[in-house]
Amino acid sequence: MKWNRILALLLCAAIMLSVLASCGIHPPVDPTEGTEPTEAPGNGYPSAEKWVAFEIPFESEMLYVDPVYNYDMDVVFTHTDSGKTFTQPAFWCGGNQWKVRVALTELGEWTYETKCTDAANAGLHGLTGRINCVPYSGDLEIYKRGFLKVEKGTRYFMYEDGTPFFYLGDTHWTLPIEELNGIGGISQELADEYGITSQFHYIMDVRMAQGFTVMQTQPLGWYTGASGNSWFGDAGGSVFDYGINDMIVEKFNLYDRYFAYIAEKGFVNANAQFAYPEELIETYLSGRISAQQLEKLCRYWVARYSAYPVMWTTAQEGDNDYYSYGGCTPANNPWLLVMEYVSKYDVYDHPTTCHQENTGNTVVNNSTFGERKEHEWYAAQYTINPANGNLPPFGVLKEYYFDKAAKPTVNYEGRYDHFWTGTFGARAQGWVAFLNGNCGYGYGIQPIWSIVWAEYGDKTPTSDEVETYPRDYNWVEGLYSEAGQQLIYMKKFLLGYDWHDLVPCFDGNEYYRPGTSKNYSVAHIDDEVYIAYLYGTDQSGYGSFANMKNGMYALTWFNCRTGESTAEEIVVENSGFAIPNKPDANDWAVAVQYKG
Repeated sequence: MKWNRILALLLCAAIMLSVLASCGIHPPVDPTEGTEPTEAPGNGYPSAEKWVAFEIPFESEMLYVDPVYNYDMDVVFTHTDSGKTFTQPAFWCGGNQWKVRVALTELGEWTYETKCTDAANAGLHGLTGRINCVPYSGDLEIYKRGFLKVEKGTRYFMYEDGTPFFYLGDTHWTLPIEELNGIGGISQELADEYGITSQFHYIMDVRMAQGFTVMQTQPLGWYTGASGNSWFGDAGGSVFDYGINDMIVEKFNLYDRYFAYIAEKGFVNANAQFAYPEELIETYLSGRISAQQLEKLCRYWVARYSAYPVMWTTAQEGDNDYYSYGGCTPANNPWLLVMEYVSKYDVYDHPTTCHQENTGNTVVNNSTFGERKEHEWYAAQYTINPANGNLPPFGVLKEYYFDKAAKPTVNYEGRYDHFWTGTFGARAQGWVAFLNGNCGYGYGIQPIWSIVWAEYGDKTPTSDEVETYPRDYNWVEGLYSEAGQQLIYMKKFLLGYDWHDLVPCFDGNEYYRPGTSKNYSVAHIDDEVYIAYLYGTDQSGYGSFANMKNGMYALTWFNCRTGESTAEEIVVENSGFAIPNKPDANDWAVAVQYKG
């Protein structure tokens, strides 16, 4: 009797699976794991964790010619209790294979239905299924708290739950030529010493262990610079010339592995779309790609990557006109269309910007993109070199901070460590950014920020008044360079305060009185917290904090090179405090916090 019952149950299960398959119900797949989601308790539907990308595969009955330009497939997801619904575009991934990649944002049961512009294709149109969204089970903040967002009038990024997000980026302009299955040009002896089998994975693992939060990436399509490197295309053109053909889709399938691992480690991927700016400018302005075709490509990009934790940066130095390259102007800049189209299909409203030209050409007041409704933050490009006695660019920093839109600003590209500056300059850029109204800093170290320039660029050592630094580092030396770790010290220090509430004093205001030395970077939170970054060799003349409460404050000296700190108590009696001499002639941060 017992065995008859078991056989009957197995037969019923087989019949049910057959029925589900005939109805076109497909289980989703987590691309970072390569396995199907676990069965949800209680209802038998496949489950997916909240905010974590998963995939549902589909098999077309037709092999289409140029499917990306000629056919659309969408999947409509609906929450069975709340009624929330959204439409995620699916994407072609070669042959007759299609996928939808999605992240569910609300716990509970979801249904889905597919829609294809070829309604006769029963492999892509009219399929239905159910997914159960369960709580995230890991420890990564981006999935515990939700994707990033920007709230109007707030100068920092936050997770979906409202928690401020500390943006500390590592720059990878040539990401797809960081080797997935190779050691990246170093000796086997060095690779064995560090246990390196994959250049890309090793870099990601180290940066996550250190505490970086953002990867600033760019695919660099056809680019005729230092090495003429090409990833999406070859000498015959780029993705804009080819569309998404068999060769290009295989490149996308490879690029998925980078995106998936960046997401798996918990980074936000601040990625530029498609290619180096000049390639689209040449192709679009010459009429080789239409606006309609460009929209299809943008839709495809969103379909593949919007289910990951990302920020859209549109194009490298595309705001305002990529230095007028090829006749590009603020009026005809095709990257405006890319921003519009990407935002159109992005159901998650990921923070969107366009990487700006250097501040000698573009800031806030002449930004082509800043007034666009899709534009939510500034990816600024300004440089400082305090080692040579140069003051921070207070005029530029004020313009970003006092912009009427009060958007988040990131020093997205400064002077690269061991390329145009050294360890001191690289860490100083971070301090200057956060104490002058920015909410983030994009660090970059030779040769990780651009493998191309590391291999083909000028390797002559460069120096400033403080240090001399080589430009022939291998990527392991770059990864473990001092400034990368020193920026983590900075992050930990600032997280000890409500860093997102810091108000910059710039070159002096009612809360900071500059002294006889330089104007330093100083910020405050009302009359309760004051932080100053003191660079240079001057041992006095730093100025004073002002408009303070009378009473007890905790004073902390922070060594920006070692991460060590010392603390003492001080008493403020006349609403001000003269900043005392630094412990030595190196750069230090000093903070005072009201205790009562």
